[in-house]
Amino acid sequence: MRVVVVAANSIVNAIYRGMVLAELRRLGHQVDVDRDGEAFTDGRLGDVDVVHIHRYSERETRQVAERMRDQGVAIVWDNDDDMAGSPFKAKGAMRAQQERTNVATMLEVADLVTTTSPYLAEQYRSYGAAEVAIVENYIPANYAAERHDSARGDSITIGWIGAGEHHHDLEQLQLRETFRRLLEAHPDVRFATVGVRLGLPAERCHHTALVQYRDLARHAASYDIGIAPIVDIPFNRARSNIKLKEYAVMGVPWLASPIGPYAGLGERQGGRLVADERWYEELERLVVERRARQKLAKRALKWGDRQRIHHNLRAWEAPLQRAVERAGSRMAAAG
Repeated sequence: MRVVVVAANSIVNAIYRGMVLAELRRLGHQVDVDRDGEAFTDGRLGDVDVVHIHRYSERETRQVAERMRDQGVAIVWDNDDDMAGSPFKAKGAMRAQQERTNVATMLEVADLVTTTSPYLAEQYRSYGAAEVAIVENYIPANYAAERHDSARGDSITIGWIGAGEHHHDLEQLQLRETFRRLLEAHPDVRFATVGVRLGLPAERCHHTALVQYRDLARHAASYDIGIAPIVDIPFNRARSNIKLKEYAVMGVPWLASPIGPYAGLGERQGGRLVADERWYEELERLVVERRARQKLAKRALKWGDRQRIHHNLRAWEAPLQRAVERAGSRMAAAG
């Protein structure tokens, strides 16, 4: 099978939803990555079995996809966020409706849609997708750093990797006050964040606005506890569980909200789920219980290692092959 991945190189999500498909070469498939979409739009892809398109849904993309579809190429469209329903973008109702229209029109072209969550899968079915496959995000080979040693040092670092939209979660869950109480009660506690800014004293709270993906694992590996708090809104229910995998593969025990992608995960995966009103208590438990942290860290590392892409290639191979079969049946029926 020859697969071409069309994904924007500048979007971190594209690493998990497109770039990892290059690992299918391990199974004998030919995979080419069109990082800026130029070869796709210019018609320079050559002989292709399936094109995997991450997020692009504009008119030009649809037109090219339609032409390739008419030639018998299987079209797979992928998205892992509820972009039209995001409450964090400053956009009007007309723009949100246009995004929904773009997606719905793109789904008419696609032989198959891949996404990360049951929530998004149901949304795309309601938009008219012919078939939807749920494929989780998996950790790529280049997400690596020196293993975390939870026994080192005298301080305990609580880390949170999350983009700016998590300020909504910070405010709604009133976590700033929770974290402030924890700092006052435990002089050995430090916070470190990537993306989301806590607004706490800088001497015990290190904030990094932005890091390159290649450096993300190094930040995660420096944490003693990783957190993933989210409020119960549609946008968060559409998320994937990759944040917990990013912590776990570095051997970092985690705490997360029991919502959407995190529901059903727990101590077997190296962490605990936390109710909205229990963040102080659960954080403090892990801060003071070193042996509990170590036990969870071992479980996290074991689970995280199984979440690397090379262990899960069949999860991507199967839907792509189904798309090729659907395209073949479609062409046979038309012929």
